Amino acid sequence: MIRKITIDQLLPGMYVVDLHKRWFDHSIWQLRFKVRDEAHIWKLREEGISEVSIDTDKGIDLPPPPPEPAAAIARINRIDSRLKTLAGLRSAMPIAVSLGEERRRATRLLSEASGTVNSLMLAARAGLTVDAAHLEPVITKMIASVGRNPDGLVPLARLKHHDAYATEHAVATAALIIAFGRHQGLPEPEIEKLALGTMVKDIGQTALDARLIAKRGILSKDEFSIVQSHVEEGLSVLEATSRLAETSVAVVLEHHERYNGAGYPYRMAGDEISAAGRMAAIVDTYDAMTSDRPYRAAMSPSHVLRQLYDEGGSQYDPELVAAFVKTVGIYPVGTLVLLESGHLAVVEQMHPENMLTPIVRVFYHTGRRQYVTTPAEVDLSRKVGNHYGQIVRAETFERWGINPLSWQPV
Repeated sequence: MIRKITIDQLLPGMYVVDLHKRWFDHSIWQLRFKVRDEAHIWKLREEGISEVSIDTDKGIDLPPPPPEPAAAIARINRIDSRLKTLAGLRSAMPIAVSLGEERRRATRLLSEASGTVNSLMLAARAGLTVDAAHLEPVITKMIASVGRNPDGLVPLARLKHHDAYATEHAVATAALIIAFGRHQGLPEPEIEKLALGTMVKDIGQTALDARLIAKRGILSKDEFSIVQSHVEEGLSVLEATSRLAETSVAVVLEHHERYNGAGYPYRMAGDEISAAGRMAAIVDTYDAMTSDRPYRAAMSPSHVLRQLYDEGGSQYDPELVAAFVKTVGIYPVGTLVLLESGHLAVVEQMHPENMLTPIVRVFYHTGRRQYVTTPAEVDLSRKVGNHYGQIVRAETFERWGINPLSWQPV
């Protein structure tokens, strides 16, 4: 069967029959060929090819579409039930302290964690030994924070400073994987190993040219190969790699592997990738896409979750994606949303039984372009007393010129 796809969907092993570009506009002499590897795809990109037609009878086809969100979440519900029965670890996750109190603690903790990670990165850049064990005390504190109130640390960690992305991304992904692992019912020692791996997974980037990491636009094939090297470079700069737990090493080595085998550095696919690697790929992508980068603006959390869903079964493990959505919520705490009334509100608390109707704080009217006199807390799940309607879509604080720190839940 002939199928037309974009260049982003092209995979090694596919058989191309049409480049959809005039022959004198590129230097590709073969009109029909099997894609050899990622380098072959990069060559097509460099020639300006944006879409191709493939013959699925002569090469591989696109992966099957991911399951519908409702079906995937239903499967995760069944998995969660088995975890509760087998491990007895996944309870209702009672909130031990108020959100405001935990946010105050989390603010100090994030500063401590970022400082520790930054020290390790500076040591690596200077060619000194790097002992990941220095991170263990702060990881213990982060696990305790998520246990007291999961909506304290994780949403706050998503807010970053432009000049400290590397360290804050490391801390944010650790916070996410702690919440993710706890939601999955994993034992605390395993969560500690996952968090340690996420903290040091990008330390190999200290060996790369900072200008390359921050480059705007598409990387060349050679530049992309250099960036890919940070994965294995990361282990080489860690002191006594053999002392790292297998789970932590898997996070470092596999967080850029993809479910369909199109990732790097080993082109692993499906269950060849460890559960730790598959979880790390999700949290790494989610935090990167919800953060401002030199080459693109941050996306809203709900938009990123939608994209992760769309790529479940191809880029990511579909069942783990569904589990991750249940961990952070379709509209995570701290997300800016537009209501049917035209008001903007920030999500303050989720309803686990209905992720589409959280508790929000209404504070701005988009029609009048002004803040409301008295911000109102509204439970969108209530049929009576809600004069604002339901959520229309997620928004970004940047679009409306609003400081996100001023409106985070307390």
